[in-house]
Amino acid sequence: MTGAITVLPELRYRWIIEQVHTTGAVTVRQVAQRFHVSDSTAIRDCDHAATRIGHRVRGGIIRDRL
Repeated sequence: MTGAITVLPELRYRWIIEQVHTTGAVTVRQVAQRFHVSDSTAIRDCDHAATRIGHRVRGGIIRDRL
């Protein structure tokens, strides 16, 4: 074990959605650094969260226009 804390995917999705609501966007890099996950995992998380909240763009998610 590396001592890293594992965060369930659903909790990561919730954080991503909250960030998009609050700031209008979130980057893959932010997700990877925040949760200490690989870029591949962060990309999958962003893909999944984008289906609920926003529009997937290269490098992250932006909030859908209202």
